[in-house]
Amino acid sequence: MSTATIDTAQTLSVKVQEIVLADVAGKSGTDVACGIKLPLGAMVTGGRLITTEAWNSTTSDVLDVGDAGSQNRYLNDGNIRALGAVVALVPTGYVYPAPAELTVRWASGGGTPTTGKVKLVVEYVVARRATHVHE
Repeated sequence: MSTATIDTAQTLSVKVQEIVLADVAGKSGTDVACGIKLPLGAMVTGGRLITTEAWNSTTSDVLDVGDAGSQNRYLNDGNIRALGAVVALVPTGYVYPAPAELTVRWASGGGTPTTGKVKLVVEYVVARRATHVHE
């Protein structure tokens, strides 16, 4: 008699949030909630920032992506300045012990910027959550 084993898997979850200059203007160097909330047990497995409108500070525009525990948990000083820039998030293996909202921290290169827009794409799985069962 053979014994069947059950293999479980889950679908990758993806959240996308647009961040515009107005969301971070006047807050350079300060963590700002970005609107992406992760559930208990979530672990970020990947993601990226995609610049959809060039940022125009005098010399540079960079963005950190993290959370209340670490402002740059997934990205430190990602260069978002040029239109079309794609900056990968760095998965850390951190599993959230409680629901949490991601944060961004913009660092302006000075001047009076008037444009800037990125899409933040976050890919994650949730510990012990199965969406498919295979025999």
